[in-house]
Amino acid sequence: MFIVIEGIDGAGCETQAKMIFEKLKNHQVPSEVEGEKKPVFLFKYPDYERNVGKIIRDFLYENKGLTAEQQFLLYTMQFVMDKKMIQEKRGLTLPPTPYNLQPILIADRYFSTTLCYQTLEGIDMKMAVDFAKNFQIEVPDAIFYLDVDPDIAIKRKHGEDKIKNFREKDFDFIRKTAKQYKMLVEKQPWGKWINIDGNKGIEEITKNIYNEILKI
Repeated sequence: MFIVIEGIDGAGCETQAKMIFEKLKNHQVPSEVEGEKKPVFLFKYPDYERNVGKIIRDFLYENKGLTAEQQFLLYTMQFVMDKKMIQEKRGLTLPPTPYNLQPILIADRYFSTTLCYQTLEGIDMKMAVDFAKNFQIEVPDAIFYLDVDPDIAIKRKHGEDKIKNFREKDFDFIRKTAKQYKMLVEKQPWGKWINIDGNKGIEEITKNIYNEILKI
């Protein structure tokens, strides 16, 4: 299983990805193979520490101007480069394994983020989806969108003791991304989007995501 945690800046994607990761590691059905547990992996995008992630970081934190097309290519390059790794961790390139040992992958943001942010920048939605299909970017089993009131998200984000990038400082853009994400949940492009009430408490949100995972 491959799931993505998605949402506007301040929605709590990183927190929920880590909470779900720990919950899935610690609350698993006992393996059919004694001594083994279902492998669980956690990824965060963009990855600023490698390849084009460093350029993305410069764009966000040092105000390096990039066109919508340049942004799109930089962000999607990581997903294209990671598709083989994701396939391997999903077990798609290996012989079938017992159900209890099939891995779970969790991504804190993914191509679904690009479908929101870069289409707001001017990239055509159909072109973006076609690009993902043509380059065979791995499609998750579910994209969990944390539906948070933008004003609550802004308050959360600016309560963090972290350096903010220019997107996180742009309150108007954060509100626009909230509207764009809701459109994505409604239209369901590229993958299966599941709306999660992100205004609730952290543990309740985790429980709701976990219950949806069990349904899948």
